[in-house]
Amino acid sequence: MPFKLVVALTSWIICNSIAVAEDLPVSIFARDPGVTRWTWFQILGPRNHPFPIVYLSTQPFMTKQNEFLIVLPAERYDILFEYTQARIGRTDCPGAEPRGNVWYTVEVVQHDKKGTQRCILPQASACDYLSSVVKLSGMNWSATELRPITAFMSEIECGTRSTGEGS
Repeated sequence: MPFKLVVALTSWIICNSIAVAEDLPVSIFARDPGVTRWTWFQILGPRNHPFPIVYLSTQPFMTKQNEFLIVLPAERYDILFEYTQARIGRTDCPGAEPRGNVWYTVEVVQHDKKGTQRCILPQASACDYLSSVVKLSGMNWSATELRPITAFMSEIECGTRSTGEGS
């Protein structure tokens, strides 16, 4: 009798855990949020937990558990958009995902009515890009707006170890 009880309890715990896990909306990869203009940063490569995804847009939209949205007025978003567009346009900004297990590689994607552009940055270049984003003239980031970006930078270990790459 105790064996049947253990099996029943174990089965109930497993089924209940699966049902609860399915109800938690967690994004593993960034998605098109369905608004007109947006930029996202996401970490590619090996993972042992869901990485944060940072979205910046002029419009609010629903986010999931590990997604962070910074809604900016159009004037400030334009500053970010132009800077990111210039970064994506550089020749050292490949569009294909790196091969192998490349830790802390960051994908930067931006979208507007003209289309979608993407860039894959190795850790050192990603840290350089993000450090520049937080210092952009005219952005006047609030502490609340900066929090997701600096948390993202921490997740890719900007400034915490030598990457061995130039930016």
